Amino acid sequence: MNMVPSFTTLRSFISYQFAVLRMRALRDQLWTKLSRASSELAVFPGNNQRLSLSRNLIGIQNIRVDRIVGTLNRDTDFDHQFRPLKKHCLDRWINTYILHEHDGWSPIVVHKVGEQYFVEDGHHRVSVARMVGMDFIDAKVWEHNTQHKHMDTGSSAKCTEKSSAKV
Repeated sequence: MNMVPSFTTLRSFISYQFAVLRMRALRDQLWTKLSRASSELAVFPGNNQRLSLSRNLIGIQNIRVDRIVGTLNRDTDFDHQFRPLKKHCLDRWINTYILHEHDGWSPIVVHKVGEQYFVEDGHHRVSVARMVGMDFIDAKVWEHNTQHKHMDTGSSAKCTEKSSAKV
């Protein structure tokens, strides 16, 4: 019995690869829920009230795919390894794969915080890039300088009131 699936078109082969990748992601997601770990894609920290962000456009750079760790807004569509979790990603994922094989891609858009990158545009491209084993991808990079806002708790301030206690 032949256990290797046969494919009549490139599209059916890529669809099979998507299904395998998605099933692995869903299996790992279930396993991490059972073990109380997290497999969710990191979300950009810009919404954090204690984080002050100023951004600068760096431009188009060739960045390491393994440094792309999160997203601005698509944390439910992909897991922490950018494997697709939802069926609705199928057609776009296939088209992204085919485009990569024939014409190449336009740069993705990422936001850099420290040494990590968060995707604004290009989630499917990152997913396909990881699946095919790409080490680098072209990206339009916005760099954010992070500075924690100082919260005055009053612990370092000197008290100017005179105490009635005798010393």
